[in-house]
Amino acid sequence: MKVEEALTDAMAASVAEVEAPPTLGGGVRRRHRVHVLRFRTAGAALAVAVLAAGAPVYLAATAGPEAAGVTSGTSTVRVVTKVAVPDVTNKTFAEAQAALQAAGLVGEKTTGDEDVFGQDPKPGVEVETGSTVKLYLVDKPPNALGDLGDGRTFGGITLGYLPDGLVWGSWSNKWPGPSGGTSYTTTFDAPDTPAGHYGIQVFVHEGEVGERVDAAIRNENVQTVDIGDRRAYLSSVSEGGDHSRLGTQQGAEPSTPTIGFRLTDDLAVEVAMNPERAEKIGMDAVAAELKKIAEGVRASK
Repeated sequence: MKVEEALTDAMAASVAEVEAPPTLGGGVRRRHRVHVLRFRTAGAALAVAVLAAGAPVYLAATAGPEAAGVTSGTSTVRVVTKVAVPDVTNKTFAEAQAALQAAGLVGEKTTGDEDVFGQDPKPGVEVETGSTVKLYLVDKPPNALGDLGDGRTFGGITLGYLPDGLVWGSWSNKWPGPSGGTSYTTTFDAPDTPAGHYGIQVFVHEGEVGERVDAAIRNENVQTVDIGDRRAYLSSVSEGGDHSRLGTQQGAEPSTPTIGFRLTDDLAVEVAMNPERAEKIGMDAVAAELKKIAEGVRASK
């Protein structure tokens, strides 16, 4: 027998009667499970750490601060919805409000009490939902002189000529002058024009207010014309004339073409044309039309 075989037999004989305790296998298995559990827990923690560290990097790398809404470490998302502003002109305030609310907008009344004649932003402009649209309403016109019939006779004058297609605007007003006397006014426009608009507006001045018309005629920087045997000033009609206003017309713009003259010792008259009408007919026609209206004015008392 070889020496190696003898040693193997001797070792087998020495451990043949040795028994493993009953708990040995379970202990080995438990230690194996603990080892596996610890490995899996450590792996999960590592995965969470990787995700937590990797997510911001991923957002910043793929979206960017503007696209992803990332600001100072905080992610925000803002969805902007835009709508076209509806046209609410010629509607009452209540009707305009309802139309704007249906579009997701808010109406804000800025002037007047009648129908809407203007809005800001204008119809068709795209704005964010929830935006405010300013509404400009026509002021309810007074009718201080009552029913004037065709409107041509008021304040001591009668209008003999008016351009075709113009009718009385169904309103009139009067106010006292600063040092006595009274001013009167009324308007004429197309029949379907909203209240408060005008094509032609006529003013009659008594007392010292009328003297300001005389001063304008004497001003060498103001264009003048003859109407019969009277002299009249003509402003905002030609580039060579003085485009400044006398300030006697309530709410008149500096570009309002106007003719003014002394009718009698007690009365001065001004006739103004709406700039929109002036633009439509052209400046050459404006001077001729204003002069023709002035030539047809006569005293009624």
